[in-house]
Amino acid sequence: MPEILTVKGLCKNGILKDVDFTIKDGEMVAIMGPSGSGKSTLLYQVSGMDSFDSGEVWLDGTQIGLLSEDERAQLRLEKMGFVFQQMNMLKNLNLIDNIMLPATRLRRGKHSEKEAEKRAKLLLEKMGICELADRRIHEVSGGQLQRACICRSLMNQPKILYADEPTGALNQSASQEVMGEFCRLNREGMTILMVTHDSKVAARCGRILYLLDGRIQGELVLAEMLYGKEREDRVGTWLAGMGW
Repeated sequence: MPEILTVKGLCKNGILKDVDFTIKDGEMVAIMGPSGSGKSTLLYQVSGMDSFDSGEVWLDGTQIGLLSEDERAQLRLEKMGFVFQQMNMLKNLNLIDNIMLPATRLRRGKHSEKEAEKRAKLLLEKMGICELADRRIHEVSGGQLQRACICRSLMNQPKILYADEPTGALNQSASQEVMGEFCRLNREGMTILMVTHDSKVAARCGRILYLLDGRIQGELVLAEMLYGKEREDRVGTWLAGMGW
């Protein structure tokens, strides 16, 4: 598989120190590490949401560090989707209007509002929450709201999905539901890079990078033939060896 994200010698304010890694098209990769290790900072750098001090970040053939702030914003709209622990939905809009926002901001001119609404409804249906389209964010559960956030992140058909602790604010049942959706999207070909502190969430990914003191200190590739508890135990054993 070709590489969609390449990071070389990435440094940021002493928080990140010569970070190197690649993500192949179609992978689902988790970044783990203790609090303060730089996980969320790393996600912000590789997505162009913040500038870095030195190094290179290439996304789908584009070197992000050479772009202006406006060009980075455009790249995020066109090629990246984002799912956060703090779901950042607008309280004055219903779910479907929140989901349609990225398409409205992109302003390509070739997609009408009706087409955007059609895509939003299709995404809601795929996530199993189409009946909630007209609900406000305080009228749905945490798991339902996070699935709506995933819908929003997919509106512009991104090349890669970034997720920062996407299950951190959810109970165990909702977390499993949301991770089920991430896994389904990955099986359909979506590339996902996810920050998480939850070993059970990380065990659903194909690869785990361990970040400590701003550096990638280890990597675990999970065999496809491992399932369920056996897979979680493998991750737990590896994390213990990393000092988790």
